Amino acid sequence: MDHDVTALVEEWLAGPNSEANGYFGYQALEHYRPAVLHWLTVGCRLDGSPDPDLYLQPTPMALQNWAIGYAGAARSRDAACGAVRSFYRWAETPAVGGGPGLVPPGTAKSLQFQRGGNFAAGLPGRELLTPDQCRWLAQAADRYPGTRREGPHRARALVYLCLNHYLWGRHSDDDVLRPGQITAMRLSGRHQEQHRTTWDVPQKNASSDATRAIDEYLPHRATALPDTGHLFTTVNGRPLEPQSLIRILRTVAATHPDLEETAPKLSADAVTHSPAT
Repeated sequence: MDHDVTALVEEWLAGPNSEANGYFGYQALEHYRPAVLHWLTVGCRLDGSPDPDLYLQPTPMALQNWAIGYAGAARSRDAACGAVRSFYRWAETPAVGGGPGLVPPGTAKSLQFQRGGNFAAGLPGRELLTPDQCRWLAQAADRYPGTRREGPHRARALVYLCLNHYLWGRHSDDDVLRPGQITAMRLSGRHQEQHRTTWDVPQKNASSDATRAIDEYLPHRATALPDTGHLFTTVNGRPLEPQSLIRILRTVAATHPDLEETAPKLSADAVTHSPAT
């Protein structure tokens, strides 16, 4: 390989990319750098006896097997796979377009896991929900009583955003809200129109049902700054982490008799990518 591994990764992170409106943010840098370095040095063994087939022609199975050992949390496995695919999108770009042109065009796309079967958004062994299970999860959210510390409003809004594509009755990449996108939502503005107050919240094609669920949650949002900051917060007003979203989804699902067995292994990514009606 002509490029030093570390230098290659730094070149990718420093240049423009399509993931972050031009350049990666600091949070992406903190995650993408170790994930891709680990993939190249451990997954492809480029620190010892380099395997050019694994580097130049990576397979979904090789990526899956690496991700299982790289990160224990379901969300982290999926994010790690996404970081590697992002790297290969850059690596296949010709040098005149800002990338090194190291791998054939279409390499990154070939690493997308098939939907259906046992692969859900790159998560090994995560079953997608059926349309009936999506409906049951929405029902569970409608009836969820909450806990002593946390009311039901935030949980219902989170579930409905995860089921956004199902509520729309359609399913494509443009309709899918990923768990990280949901927890990263921020309030960016407040508008007062007589007795009606509205907020600007990026929702990426959110259905009217999901929007109503957010409206119900907002008066109960735990924060000292009602008009700015992260939309979803903890009871202490701190930003909600993706792992907390998974916990909430599983807690809500466990209240429905038809989802009790599924709840303990429910994946937020599997919910967001489950087939619409």
